[in-house]
Amino acid sequence: MKKINILGIGNALVDKQFLIDDSFLKDISIEKGTMGLCESNYQEELFKKLSKHYKKSKDACGGSATNTIFAACSLGSSCGFIGKVAKDTNGKFYKEDLDRIGIQNNIIGEGKESTGTCLIMISPDAERTMSTCLGISANLNFSDIDQNLLANSEIIYLEGYLVSSDPCFETSKKIIETGRDRKAKISVSLSDPNIVKAFKNRLKNWMTEPIDYLFCNFEEAKAFCESDDLEKIKNSLLSVAKNIFITDGSNGAYVITTSFTKKINGFPAEAIDTNGAGDMFAGGVLNLISKKRTIEEATMFGCFLASKGVEIIGPRLKQTDYLKYYEKFLKID
Repeated sequence: MKKINILGIGNALVDKQFLIDDSFLKDISIEKGTMGLCESNYQEELFKKLSKHYKKSKDACGGSATNTIFAACSLGSSCGFIGKVAKDTNGKFYKEDLDRIGIQNNIIGEGKESTGTCLIMISPDAERTMSTCLGISANLNFSDIDQNLLANSEIIYLEGYLVSSDPCFETSKKIIETGRDRKAKISVSLSDPNIVKAFKNRLKNWMTEPIDYLFCNFEEAKAFCESDDLEKIKNSLLSVAKNIFITDGSNGAYVITTSFTKKINGFPAEAIDTNGAGDMFAGGVLNLISKKRTIEEATMFGCFLASKGVEIIGPRLKQTDYLKYYEKFLKID
């Protein structure tokens, strides 16, 4: 039996969050609900504009895969993470956070670039819009990676954002190949509709052989399949993945396998911030899958956990809350 249940691969980013008005997005010409990549100069100017008009919440270690792994680790899974930070204040903050919660990590700190950051702008309707400067996280190379982490992992989870940089894309392909050679299950998140539209061929390149688990929301699924018809989406995605999870906001999620398709209802929530909800969903699902629970139960718990996540500001719950909500979930009839 391998020592690591779930290994996350992703961009290591420090999140800086602001509660904004919709008018601000119009002023800066960013499409609401999406993630845009930018250079450091633009990020610095945008940060100044945000800081001038809005109060920033406490910084958080983010990145899609990290948020997923944080959830799974907090629920009791043995977890690891591979990413890249710089030897700067943000990088130190990031590594200390992973170490604190017991996530085994391969965080490399060589290079001139700064640690990546993500400016998260949360609208009054709880929708999140992101501006991301990848920084040094975009330069993850296969030679950087601790091979023991790959060798000892049952499930390898990759965020779709990795395809946006050449080094990360090439490294990810090798990680998938190595993982398969070592009998690991491969899991991928499509991450964002804009990423899917811009890098669909790269995402498909990850899945020339069907992966084990695919996570996406409806907008990402529609962009990937170039259709809004559920049956066409289902057939298209089953050509690249064995088990598929499509989230649909407060409506819940669809779980699709080669054997069945099932709609899992959502749970009531007073949403104030949807940032990280999909990541939390994936963390809950993968945790129960690693515990050999049924895929339907795992999907239901993912929906329940995400419903709690949207009721707080930020992409994560308090670490102690994950198990607390799992206990509550077990009592649901």
